[in-house]
Amino acid sequence: MARFRTFLLVTFVTILIWAFAEGESLQTKRTVAEIEFPPVSGGTYAVRLPDDPNWRGRVELLVEGSTASLDSLDTVLRRPLKLAPGMEGVPRDSGEHVLDIRQVLRNHPDFRTRGVSVVAAEPPTVRVTVDELRSVDIPVRVDVPAGEIQGSAEPDPARISVRLPARIADQLTPAAALVARVRSEDLAKLTVGQQTVLRDVRLEPGPELAGVQPLEMARTLVNVSLAVRSKTETTVLSTVQVDVRLPPGELGRWDIQVPTEEQSLRDVKVTGPSELIERIKDTSPAGLKIRAFIRLSYEDLEAGISSKRAEFADLPGPLTFEVEDRDVRLTIKHRDATPADSRTGGSPAPAN
Repeated sequence: MARFRTFLLVTFVTILIWAFAEGESLQTKRTVAEIEFPPVSGGTYAVRLPDDPNWRGRVELLVEGSTASLDSLDTVLRRPLKLAPGMEGVPRDSGEHVLDIRQVLRNHPDFRTRGVSVVAAEPPTVRVTVDELRSVDIPVRVDVPAGEIQGSAEPDPARISVRLPARIADQLTPAAALVARVRSEDLAKLTVGQQTVLRDVRLEPGPELAGVQPLEMARTLVNVSLAVRSKTETTVLSTVQVDVRLPPGELGRWDIQVPTEEQSLRDVKVTGPSELIERIKDTSPAGLKIRAFIRLSYEDLEAGISSKRAEFADLPGPLTFEVEDRDVRLTIKHRDATPADSRTGGSPAPAN
């Protein structure tokens, strides 16, 4: 019995020694690792990968280590390995860098702490761009459909903190902005003419920031205070010139006199679509000029009428006009009349 117990003990110790030796013996193995570069690392640096068709985010590795360490590595490689600036082999310097995958992974904690060595990697390198990030305050600009609000639209907050590459931040101009875009359907829900706060309007990068990566905004929604414009507006014109229109065949046959005080209409109230009223208010050459006229027919001329109701010239949209007195006094004389008879004391009106 004593010999049997001794035999069992020796066998057990032998198995332990064999198992330990087997576990510690070096082996090589092929495996696959997924590699990720976090878009933003530690809030200070960002890594961008170029548009490289050969880079799939996976590398084939030939690794060497003990059986136990390789088995342990298999468990680790079930999740992506993250590489960030500041890790050994991944520089923090802004610019483009070529990383040696074998060297970077040999120094990676998941490999180094297990005593696993990376013998080869395919692809052997990857090209990356490292950016130092900087926080800047960017103004918010509200974009609304033309002519649909009265006054200005004010964003709240008016500026947003943004993190972006320092090289881009150094090139920003005062025109750089985030855009709160208000749509017509958003305005349709609001009360016309009343100052209202439109909540949670989504922000998007303006032209200078479009396509910048990474671009992290402290917030993506803002409130906008605005008032929806009425679809119609009214303005009052102090004077509107009155012209005279004749049939083409009658132009040389009549002398028409319009008293000076009758050659313009006073305090003309104009109502119509907001966009047209804005053009009427515009005093620049691009503005819309309002003209009135009296249209004299052949019958009017022959009858020698003494007044005619003014009309308003053809306009590019529906407008209504209110004026206290549209009747324009005039004197009509046939050119065959004597010069003395044609004198009325008034000034001649233009004939169109």
